[in-house]
Amino acid sequence: MTTELLATFELVQNIIVVGRRWFERTNGNTYHSAEIYVNGRMVHKIGFTYGYGSQYEWNAFEWLKTNGYIKTLPYRCCPSTYCRENGIVWNSTVTDVKRKRDL
Repeated sequence: MTTELLATFELVQNIIVVGRRWFERTNGNTYHSAEIYVNGRMVHKIGFTYGYGSQYEWNAFEWLKTNGYIKTLPYRCCPSTYCRENGIVWNSTVTDVKRKRDL
């Protein structure tokens, strides 16, 4: 088990991603937004972005890698597996909203 350190040299113990999805009926597209929390502190908010399903998790995971919260891996590993293998608690939730402005 490896440990991850934040840019502030704080041990990453848990990551929470809170997503919101909106389906645009006119064109049949799905969009999302997400808030990323590390150790209970919000570190970033992903604004209005195209993506369906669990794409909000992947975008949050990519942001965490890009900004040094977790290691960049040579292979594509799903967020929950990466966290489980590295002793980090991963939690994510998503809410489907009816209006674009609710993102």
